[in-house]
Amino acid sequence: MTRRAHMAGAGFLAVFYAALFSALLAIMWVIVRQVAERIHAIEITFFGVLFGFIVFLPSALRYGPQVFHSRRVGIHFVRGVCNGIAILAWFWALTLMPLADATALNLLAPLMVTVGAIFFLGESVGPRRWFALGLGALGAMVIIRPGFQEISLGVWLALATVVFSAFQRLIAKSLAGTEANVTSVLYLMAFMVPVSLAPAALVWVWPRPADYLWLFVIGGLLSGAHFALMKSLQLADVSALEPVSFTRLLWGALFGYLFFAEVPDTSVWVGGIMIISATTYVARREAALRSGRSVLPESANL
Repeated sequence: MTRRAHMAGAGFLAVFYAALFSALLAIMWVIVRQVAERIHAIEITFFGVLFGFIVFLPSALRYGPQVFHSRRVGIHFVRGVCNGIAILAWFWALTLMPLADATALNLLAPLMVTVGAIFFLGESVGPRRWFALGLGALGAMVIIRPGFQEISLGVWLALATVVFSAFQRLIAKSLAGTEANVTSVLYLMAFMVPVSLAPAALVWVWPRPADYLWLFVIGGLLSGAHFALMKSLQLADVSALEPVSFTRLLWGALFGYLFFAEVPDTSVWVGGIMIISATTYVARREAALRSGRSVLPESANL
């Protein structure tokens, strides 16, 4: 096989895994909405995280006891708390607002990571990336329409998801230089179990026997989505895969219509496209600066 053919094959697989990641998440969202008719979304989060951890654990243990070795367990715990809160808020938001609306707001997460890197990591950003961040924020305003409609609890929960998800991604960046991927995922999922159990105890109802199957499916989909994401990032740069991740908006709109008769209005599509455009530019610009492909001097940081 020639080098060009090998690269093309790797690129195809990267796109496939990135699309699979989005599809698995969208399927999981539909099941969460269905199960939430009987069990509170907060309790669903606990079972999803627990079963996801159980599904992931055997593959992690193949690496032996060294998979647990880490000198930064405290940082892993903080990341687990942030991601646990993000998933709790996200699952709850899914039960309170249309899938397409929630998905469109969730696309803000990469932009929030950039904002966090500016204020917490001291990264320098030039006018063009500031414009992109402003465009993404404006896109969110188009979707939320403050002043024209009441900002619901679902919207606040979706925005909380974006903020805490961005925090955990920033922490993940700091862990990437010292921790193995499998160790990071193992501690992330392990710490999310107690984090999600505490609030779940406040709304606890014992699931019916048939519910346990669906809760296990949610955990399996969550674990499978993380696996697909990791595989895609091994095969291609995140900036190249960013447009593929935006298929979540299409999945959310399609499944919302098919399963819940939800029809996204024009503001969701307009705001979503604005957020997609902003995120794509920021991702590609940061990738170019990291690789030194930019023709501008590094000090420009546009």
